[in-house]
Amino acid sequence: MKRKSNKGNKTKEIFDRVVEKLQTIIDNGDYEKFLKFQKNFRGYSFNNLILIYSQFPDATKVAGKAKWQKLKRELTEDAKKIWIVAPIPRHYQKKVKAIEDDEEVEKIETIEYNAYRYVYVYDISQTTGEDIPLQCQEINCDDMSYFYEKLKAFSNVPVFEEDLSGSLKGYFSPNDSKIVIKKDLSQNDKAAVLLHEIAHSLYDDFDYSKDRDLSEVFVESVAYIVADHFGLDTSTCSFNYIIKWANGEPKTVIDLGSKIQKCANQYIEKLEKFEMQEQELELAA
Repeated sequence: MKRKSNKGNKTKEIFDRVVEKLQTIIDNGDYEKFLKFQKNFRGYSFNNLILIYSQFPDATKVAGKAKWQKLKRELTEDAKKIWIVAPIPRHYQKKVKAIEDDEEVEKIETIEYNAYRYVYVYDISQTTGEDIPLQCQEINCDDMSYFYEKLKAFSNVPVFEEDLSGSLKGYFSPNDSKIVIKKDLSQNDKAAVLLHEIAHSLYDDFDYSKDRDLSEVFVESVAYIVADHFGLDTSTCSFNYIIKWANGEPKTVIDLGSKIQKCANQYIEKLEKFEMQEQELELAA
């Protein structure tokens, strides 16, 4: 029992530190920067991204000492340790009661769980050695009209431009299976709004009538990451807007963090794949 209690205390300690780090990021007004930052680290958990950013916000590629050595790079003398947490699979056995052939029997059940330990990684800027190719496939976003048209073609539902009143810039209608964009927006705004509405159509599974705040935190964060990846400066996906819907609660963002990270990565990969397929069709024509 003591072992389980220690495990629980350790997990709570780690979670509390992550919440504290994220609260600092929010208080400093750096949530937008953090969203941009995380797209470089698709292999790390959302909680570890918070820890990496809070210690080394300029990091671009991190790995442990042994991994860097395998890549024929050595740590510099002043290399700063960046601590993250690594899961360690554990299990224990317990007696449970079950019903077999209408009789109660006692069985041994194996309970699996993850323990956690602190490990250290280092940014590539803290190493020297052989070059590492950093591949990045991006849609050419110098022309936002081009990007907007690509998004319209990529969308899983038809996109229409209409006259919308007031501050409404666009919406996704699941009942009508369509996206509507305000007609008189700039090309940049149209692209930004369309990124947001496509995220609603592809990944938003919240009950909007009950969880509108969660839906907007999630979709705005996903859209911001994707927009930044493709070179689009989005004013609609702003830090203040996201935090307003989160009601200033870092735990709300943490609860959504893994979902935001996963869906943003999928969104980026689908767009990149779509662009490559379009280019192949053009070359074959």
